[in-house]
Amino acid sequence: MSNTIFTATGCSRCKIAKKFMVEHAIPFEELDIKAEGKEPFAQFYRNNRGSLYRGKEGIEFPVFTDGTIIRQGVGVVIAFLHAGTRLDSFIGRSELSHGWMDGIHVSEGDPALTDDLVRVLDYIRKNGISLQLDTDGRNAHVLDRLLAEKLGDRVVMEVKGPLSLYGRMLGREIDAEEVKKSIALVTRFPEYQFRTTVRPVARKEGDPETGYLTPDEVAETAKLIQETTGSYKHPYVLRVFDPESFSDERLKSIGKLTSNDLLRHRSAARKFQVQTEIEKS
Repeated sequence: MSNTIFTATGCSRCKIAKKFMVEHAIPFEELDIKAEGKEPFAQFYRNNRGSLYRGKEGIEFPVFTDGTIIRQGVGVVIAFLHAGTRLDSFIGRSELSHGWMDGIHVSEGDPALTDDLVRVLDYIRKNGISLQLDTDGRNAHVLDRLLAEKLGDRVVMEVKGPLSLYGRMLGREIDAEEVKKSIALVTRFPEYQFRTTVRPVARKEGDPETGYLTPDEVAETAKLIQETTGSYKHPYVLRVFDPESFSDERLKSIGKLTSNDLLRHRSAARKFQVQTEIEKS
């Protein structure tokens, strides 16, 4: 199979991906979509529209294909070239631009692949892109390694809720001490933010009824951050839950809260995190 990389004139992320391929002796054909690649990419797009992401700023480049697999975005492309599909859970599509890359999911990947993750992120960062990591508390030792390697310019931690509900909200058992370790580690990165999405949760096993996190439960979550770090002055954001973003039909049918509905949650959280704010829609 032949490797093709679609690029755009002036695309710095495309240059990084091409540089990686040259340095690792990976053969490829480059097609610039603003030059000789315009028509080939138009046909490629028509044939693969469902596999390509188009954001607010248009299609993200580079786009790589080996004739079978399609990868889009510098992080995803380099991860695939380095490790095949093994890093797919760690590195996904980035929503950021202007020198930043996110979509780096510390909690989602296989910890056994940490060395591969480090190599990919180190290459991207050394080529001038700042990295935003996200975590929900799992894989704390992976987060610790990235901190040691200085491979996170910003970290966003989704603190799901109080520890009593954490596993239920994740849909799996959790290690409370690991969650606490992640909370402590997050504060050591150059920039960081804690978030909690005020979402529905079934409070008992097998309970079909769901209800939103209460102000008291959000306060307990803020208290967890305060007690773990010894500080009540961390950036902490409450987010409105979007039922349509979940595949669970029970959650889709529940009424959607508004930012105003979270005012009581914010007041409760500020007892333990005084910088608590509601994310703007």
